[in-house]
Amino acid sequence: MKRFRMLPSASILIFFVLAMSTGAVSADQQRQGDLRTVEVVAKEFAFEPSKIEVAPGSQVKIKLVNKGNLSHNLHTKGKGGKTETLQTGNSDTIIVTAPESGELEFFCNVTGHKQAGMKGALVAK
Repeated sequence: MKRFRMLPSASILIFFVLAMSTGAVSADQQRQGDLRTVEVVAKEFAFEPSKIEVAPGSQVKIKLVNKGNLSHNLHTKGKGGKTETLQTGNSDTIIVTAPESGELEFFCNVTGHKQAGMKGALVAK
C-alpha cells in the first residue's frame, strides 16, 4: 500500500526535474523569444566576457553591470548603442544588432579606459 502513496510524489518530483532541466540557460545568458540577453560585467579595466559570440544579424540585449570601483559604460562602434555611465553597483541595458559577418567592437568611453584595455567584441558566428 505504501508504494502507491509514493508514486504520485515521485512523479511530481520527476516532472519538476525535467521541467527545470529542459531549456536551461546560465543566469548571465537568458533567451526571451529570439532575443538573447547577455550580462557583461565592467571592472577596472576589462569587460567580462569581452567576447560574445552571436548569430549573424541577430539582436542581442546587453546588460552592463558595474562591479568596479570607477564609473564605466559600454559603447558600440559605429551606429550601435551606448549605456549610461554607471556608478558601482548599477546596471543599464541596450539592444544591439550583430553584424552579418565579422565583429562589432564595444568599449568603455570614459577617458582612458578603452586605451587601458577596456574593450571587447560581438562576434558573428
